[in-house]
Formats: sequence, C-alpha cells, structure tokens
Amino acid sequence: MLPTVIHMLEAKVQPTPLNYRLASQLTRRTKLVVTDVDGTLASFWDYFVPAMRDFLRDISVRLDKPIAQLAEDIGRVIERRGTHEYPWLLEETGFAWAHFARRPDDFVRDYVKPFWEALDANRSKYLRPYPQVLETLEELKRRDIRVVALSDAPDYMARIRNKQVFDGLLDAVYALETVEPDKNEIWQPITLRHGRARLSALKKATANLKTTLEVLPRSYEKPCPNGLDLVLKDFGVFPYETIFIGDSLAKDGLVAASRGIRYIWAHYGHQLPAEYDEIVNHSLRPEGEVEPPPRTRPDAAPTPLVEAIAARYDELLNHI
Repeated sequence: MLPTVIHMLEAKVQPTPLNYRLASQLTRRTKLVVTDVDGTLASFWDYFVPAMRDFLRDISVRLDKPIAQLAEDIGRVIERRGTHEYPWLLEETGFAWAHFARRPDDFVRDYVKPFWEALDANRSKYLRPYPQVLETLEELKRRDIRVVALSDAPDYMARIRNKQVFDGLLDAVYALETVEPDKNEIWQPITLRHGRARLSALKKATANLKTTLEVLPRSYEKPCPNGLDLVLKDFGVFPYETIFIGDSLAKDGLVAASRGIRYIWAHYGHQLPAEYDEIVNHSLRPEGEVEPPPRTRPDAAPTPLVEAIAARYDELLNHI
C-alpha cells in the first residue's frame, strides 16, 4: 500500500517539461540591410581603370615622361585626398604645376576635360551591377526590409552612380562630402574652375533622384562607426536587427564588428583582374605605400565578425 501512495505522490509533483530553444535557434528578424557600393553592388574599377590607363599612355607621349612617373604623381593626389575621383585630381598634380601653372585654361582644355569625358563615357558604358544585385534588392523590397548604402565615395559620384544603376531600389545612400581645397593649402589645384563646374553639372543631372542622399563628414569614412550609428538612428533599428554586406574586411568588416552587426563578406568584389590590380595597387600607389591605411579607425579595432562569405550578392538572402 505504501509504495502505491509514494508512486501517486511522485506522479503529482513531476515538473511539466519546458519548451525551450537555444539562442542560435531563435528566429532573427532582419529589418535593415546596410550595403557597401563599390565592390559590392557594382565595380567602380571597370570604368575607372581603362580610362586612367589610356590617359596615362596619352600624356606620357605628349609630355615625354615615363608612365610610371606620371602614375605615381597622380597616385599621390589620390592618396592625399582619399578618393580616385577627386574633382581636381589632375590640376593638383606635379606635372600640372610644372608645365601649366601659368596656363591653367590650356591644361583644362587639353588634359582635364578629355580625361573626365572619357571617364564619364566609360562609366555609362561599363558600370553595371554584379549578377543578381538588382533581383536581390527587389526581393528585399518585397519582404519589407529596408536597404541603405553606406559608401566612402564622394557624394557627387554616389549621386551619379545611384542614378545610373540603383535609383529607387535603395531607401537611402550615405556618402562622404566633397571638400574643396583651402586656398592656403600647400597642395592645391592650379585652378578650381573646371572641378566646380563638374560638381555643379553632375548635381543638376541627378536633381530628381528617387533615393534619399545623406552627406557625411569626411571624418566618418569607414571603419569610423559614426556613419553606421547615424544609419541605425535614422531608421530606428538595433544592431541585432541589421546585417551588413561589403567587400572590404578592413572597412566594412571592422565597422560592422564594432557594433556587433552580422557581416557578409562580398568576396566576389575583393579580387581585381591582374591588369587592374597592377594599376590600382602598384602604379597609382606612391612609392613606399604598400597598403593605404584607413583614414579613421575605432579606438579598439575588433576582429570582423564574418557570418558568411558570399560568392554572389543574392547569397545575402540566406542570412536574413
């Protein structure tokens, strides 16, 4: 009799099994995708490098100077200004000062205008989204997931690239301000006229953008987290509701990791064709400069938290 009573009591006090899931099994609700542009959505190099290559060959003959010397001269301006599409790129070179300081209008007519015209023509012809980029952006829209581009491109070029390829598919583009050089700088263009006119013309050509463009201070260049913080604030999302995709571990990966945001490494945009790599990472690189350091860094640079390595942009959808 006693064993029977004990068994009955034990049956009554048995705890009800609890349903639980590990944190890794919880469904994550992604509300925002932050995407890099150059090397992630499309390749800037596909139009810049051919134009620069042809220009260097041309001016090498006209000025009777080695291509390597001219390329390094231009590379110093790129390094100093932090962008390959600096509006006064040629006017600030050593060869501009050496040969045309007193004839800036001739230099603009014979060198500057032809260069930018060739670059603009190449951009119209060769700037194309990577495979499955447009389809993925459309799918994210269907899922009601916001998509914001966080770019280190100068704002005027971010406008024209967005207008040509992505307009209406992105909820916003955040890009860096285009700063005109101070008249008291040691290195400054022999003339500002053409660069100013170019900026004005491209701004007018993109006045009817569907996508909002936000201009960030130069000091916000990735991996500085200030631009990303502003994006999170503007769109009212938390880091755990966000995913970041970009091709640069040193910039995109670090800024995502600094805020604990999941990061997809767009490896497909990380590698350049051999000829492009030679021009970008060697010919245009000032002597002794092996790899351009990020212009701003977080106080503590965390290891990038790579959730996945993508061979194509649409692989992003596997991690939403």
